[in-house]
Amino acid sequence: MSGAFDDLPAQPDAQRLLSAALRAPGHAYLLSGPAGTGKRRHAERFAAALLDSRPGRIENRSHPDLFVLEAEGGSILIDAARELRRDLHMRPFEADRRVYLVLDAHLLRTESANALLKSLEEPPPYAVFVLVSDHAQAMLPTIRSRVTPIPFRRLASVDLAAHTGDPVATPAAIR
Repeated sequence: MSGAFDDLPAQPDAQRLLSAALRAPGHAYLLSGPAGTGKRRHAERFAAALLDSRPGRIENRSHPDLFVLEAEGGSILIDAARELRRDLHMRPFEADRRVYLVLDAHLLRTESANALLKSLEEPPPYAVFVLVSDHAQAMLPTIRSRVTPIPFRRLASVDLAAHTGDPVATPAAIR
């Protein structure tokens, strides 16, 4: 699916790696870098392309083969990680695969990270994990060692201006 990232903030290295991954998806990716570099939007577009879906179905969480794990109250709780583990055994409903999108993965508590680690170690062939983090160095090394890193860089002023209309926009403006 070429062009999946065309209207997103310029991240040439990340976009090249994600486009290559679409041709032969692995089982897990970690999109990491500073806040405000467009990681989440790229992750959603990547998930949409993996599921051969319109991006809107990913953004509004209505695709049946998408599972989103995100923080509640400042961390990702063990119950949520266990729910992901249970969902992992469900076969795809509509697409050829299931995508597990883990937002703010650096907010995994130790017990949640260990539960996720078990899922990353023994995924079914149809599962693709997409982790997103502003602080990958805060994640367990065992998790980082089981994912393909996709680095994001700070945006140039010209790119900020193109996407927000403000060359000194705050990171929250890009998401």
